[in-house]
Amino acid sequence: MNNLKRLIWCALLFGIQALYFPLNRFLQGGVEFKTALDNYVPLWPIWVLPYSFICVWWIAAYLYEAFFIASAFVSVAALTIFTVFPTYVIRPALSGTDWSAQLLNWVYANDYMYNAFPSGHVYITTLIALFWSRWFPKWRWPLAGTVVIVILATLFTHQHYLPDPIGGLALAWFGYRIGLWCVADRDPARQALERAQA
Repeated sequence: MNNLKRLIWCALLFGIQALYFPLNRFLQGGVEFKTALDNYVPLWPIWVLPYSFICVWWIAAYLYEAFFIASAFVSVAALTIFTVFPTYVIRPALSGTDWSAQLLNWVYANDYMYNAFPSGHVYITTLIALFWSRWFPKWRWPLAGTVVIVILATLFTHQHYLPDPIGGLALAWFGYRIGLWCVADRDPARQALERAQA
């Protein structure tokens, strides 16, 4: 993918994903998608670190066309779900004054309670992990571990309920398959395999 095309895709995705913020702030009503099991999930403010800093890694992922297409699909699908099936999370009041509690309070103050299902943190991270595992097979297990850490972070920060990361995993998988299908003839992993077999 040339630089101009990548820039156009980045601008398109930025525009789509920017719709998250007005939905997050102005949606009303909806469903608190909480399960009985969520009552047993502890609140660990220290998990705000992977929850917050995984966003830095997302920026590096926009390398190939298949990933752009998959990202566009999951973003539009998630925004549609957020709009027609609003879900929210009731956050706990934090009594701690240490730096991790303060950082988590900052997250709570700036990321409102809506747009819970599916988890954006999980579907973006999983989508990156799926594509990078295909392109860089030696990184497969560390990438899978990253997804697990992010799932735990969404739960232990009480930013999401249990159904939310499950929905994020499912959406990422569908997006991954669609991205590969759309650019099957230009997929770097497939081209490398064909060159090795030639």
